[in-house]
Amino acid sequence: MTTTPIGADVLVERFGARANIVLNRPERRNAVTRSLAYQLKVAIVDAANDVEVRAIVLRGAGGCFCSGMDLKAAGDDLADEPRDAWTQVHAAIYECQTPIVVALERFAINAGAALVLAADLTVAGEGAFLQVSEIAMGVAAPMNQAWLHLRHSPAVAGRVTLIGDRLPAAELLRLGLVTEVVADDQVVIRAEALADRIASHPLRGLAGIVSVAKRLSPPIADPYAYFASLMGIEQ
Repeated sequence: MTTTPIGADVLVERFGARANIVLNRPERRNAVTRSLAYQLKVAIVDAANDVEVRAIVLRGAGGCFCSGMDLKAAGDDLADEPRDAWTQVHAAIYECQTPIVVALERFAINAGAALVLAADLTVAGEGAFLQVSEIAMGVAAPMNQAWLHLRHSPAVAGRVTLIGDRLPAAELLRLGLVTEVVADDQVVIRAEALADRIASHPLRGLAGIVSVAKRLSPPIADPYAYFASLMGIEQ
């Protein structure tokens, strides 16, 4: 294994053909700041452009996934909310041709939930939950809504975004929002095993599956502009 810090907030661990991208702010439950978002975008782009990386595991440090945006860092007026950097993260995920497996430990809230919904596969712990609670804050949930629109039915999107409560792992599995549920202490182990299995398949087959999957839905010509428009960022 080799570990490369993208910055203080994101680490990349390499295990052969697998790259683990680690959100590394455990003292804030891996809440998203502008710095973390930019580092995460770089890590995703680097892994996607590395021909030796065939699968990515995205996880959080300290035994939890992500508690959402760091509102304390953003300030009372949210002037430091990482809107542009967060848009770049989701554009990078959309453009990434390398499968991403999320290890959902404990919780994925709001911005953290969007990363789960954006993933190709997600392994959740039995005690984990996902929550999209922006509606209770009086705001939209653009990144969550985008991925729900791209990957799921309107009925599932409504269940996730309009009620705003915690969705436990069993319900996430029933709705098709996670791939499987395992014991809490096995989440990362299982996510890595799935990524390693994906990476072990012939490259031609893996590339073909990803390429066809991208063509089955109308492609987004400019992913950054697409996500930016949903975030209300003027071009």
